[in-house]
Amino acid sequence: MNFQDVLNAVKADGSDYAASKKLGITRQMFSQYRNRGSIPNDDLLDKMVELSDLTVKQVYLAAYAEKLHNTEAAEAFRHLAAH
Repeated sequence: MNFQDVLNAVKADGSDYAASKKLGITRQMFSQYRNRGSIPNDDLLDKMVELSDLTVKQVYLAAYAEKLHNTEAAEAFRHLAAH
């Protein structure tokens, strides 16, 4: 699981705009998370957990995998997030 999967779960059947409103951020910020690899702060990650069917573990591991420069460690985080 990667962070794009988290964003898709938050978005569910709605638009990026609808998801951004639920999160209390701008559509542009949501787009930055989707397109530029930006990762939100922990408060916003917690809100993503609330708005999706994902666990805290899945959201945080997927998000922090994006921050890692070590590809082997990042892949391990993504693998853990998927389970």
